[in-house]
Amino acid sequence: MKRALQGLLITFAATLAAVADYEVDIDLGTLLEGNTEISGTTALVVDPGPPEVVTGGRNNADIVIGEGLDLNTTANWGNEYVIQFTLAEPATLTLSKDREFAAGDPDFFLVEGLRTEFDVDLGKNVAQEGIWYHFFDNPAPDQGSLVLRTGTYYLVVESFVGFDGAVNQVDATFSLNLNVLPALFPDEVKIDLGFIGSEGSSLTFDTFGSSFDTQLAIFSFGGDLIQENDNAGEGLQSQVSIPEGLDAGTYIAVVAGVGATFELGPITTIGGAVGDVILNYPSNPNLDPGAGTTTTRTSAGTEASETVWFEFTISLGPPLDFVDLGKIADPGIPLQLHTLESLVDTQLAIYDEFGYFLYYNDDVDVNAGVYQSLIDIPEGLAEGVWFAVVAGYPSTFLDGFEVAAGTAGGSYSLTHPNGIVPMVLEPGRADWYRFEVGDPGNGGGNESARIQITSLTFDPDTNEFTVAWDDALSAPFRIQMGSELDLAAIDRQDNVLPVTAAVGLVASPVTLRVPDDLVLEPKVFLQVVGSAP
Repeated sequence: MKRALQGLLITFAATLAAVADYEVDIDLGTLLEGNTEISGTTALVVDPGPPEVVTGGRNNADIVIGEGLDLNTTANWGNEYVIQFTLAEPATLTLSKDREFAAGDPDFFLVEGLRTEFDVDLGKNVAQEGIWYHFFDNPAPDQGSLVLRTGTYYLVVESFVGFDGAVNQVDATFSLNLNVLPALFPDEVKIDLGFIGSEGSSLTFDTFGSSFDTQLAIFSFGGDLIQENDNAGEGLQSQVSIPEGLDAGTYIAVVAGVGATFELGPITTIGGAVGDVILNYPSNPNLDPGAGTTTTRTSAGTEASETVWFEFTISLGPPLDFVDLGKIADPGIPLQLHTLESLVDTQLAIYDEFGYFLYYNDDVDVNAGVYQSLIDIPEGLAEGVWFAVVAGYPSTFLDGFEVAAGTAGGSYSLTHPNGIVPMVLEPGRADWYRFEVGDPGNGGGNESARIQITSLTFDPDTNEFTVAWDDALSAPFRIQMGSELDLAAIDRQDNVLPVTAAVGLVASPVTLRVPDDLVLEPKVFLQVVGSAP
């Protein structure tokens, strides 16, 4: 038994030793602006020297992984050739294939470190720190570009050898041109505009009012040039319109003087025209006056001084899963939302349609042991679409409709000017509500069916609820209930839940049991309907 165990340990140790990190074959040092020719082979080459130099012939990684690399995990690479280089300044790197490779199928990976390890699930050695790749499978000329910050990087030339079950160990030769151009990153000179819209919302940017001949460009944060403009109409200022909007994410707007160029990177070259810069962008009327316009100044000399960079963010947009409360108030009318008649420690926030959270409350009165939430807005809200969100303690609310929901959960109710919504809050989940103030877009549905619910309580022991409402309207009344799916299925023209809990009611309050059809539902919704819904 000892001999068998000892043999197992020896075998295991030998397997571990077979995993080796990448080894650098050549160090290019600090790359300067301009071109560098790189060539070589993944095959073993021994230069006797002195000193002896060994390059290629090593297969320390079968595949490269990393954020943004979407490689087929059944693919395999053989021997590699590793090129080290350093960037002292941010730069755009362009690799160009100007002629066909002499032999084999070399693929090019950029990694931030040399570490490899054995992946048990894949059954192969894996390089861990990949950030970019390009296969150069198209006929020459072919090229790939990326923007990098300062630091040391490794260009790994891997010889492709096939897929799992069909591996043919062959080496490859390569010859490429490596071009370096300076790149200016926005976080070094940027002005952060924050959230200016949600996914798909129409966008317009312009430099109207600037004191000089401007150029304007919009980039993705990864450096792709989305749109640019020199002169808008008959003027010398610039305008970019994106009526279809942008996907959620972070973007860059760059203002420069006439004569500047915008390229993938993002890269700008100086144009020479400078002066007072005014950038007008989509404004949020719920923020401070003046939002939607920012002013600054450029000066002659360098790329940094002659350009202005603006970072902005597009939110994901409102949550898809929400309860639609319809119109609950008119503009400028005092407004309250609360969870006071609840059994759970709640937190409550209100977002505008841009994704900014503008109102928030955790506890109404900690000293009195009231851990429910109340938002009181004496001045009311502006006309438009708004969102309320309820989450359990401890929750975090961020702009962009982002909520990290807390662990508290249980029965609660959201009280708003038009009624009360009973809910069960699941731990780690946030419940969203959409509502309207005023009549945005002529919405609002069938107002004649709206009844003001004044109180609602639920007894889980008896499975009974007691509801009271404003019974000033003509009787009789009826109680309609439904599940979360039922609520999602109704429309604003026929806004009635399907399960009838009571009919012929002439006054409130009433106490009723939850219908058998809804007893097992995690969330139950209730409405009081008048005689002429």
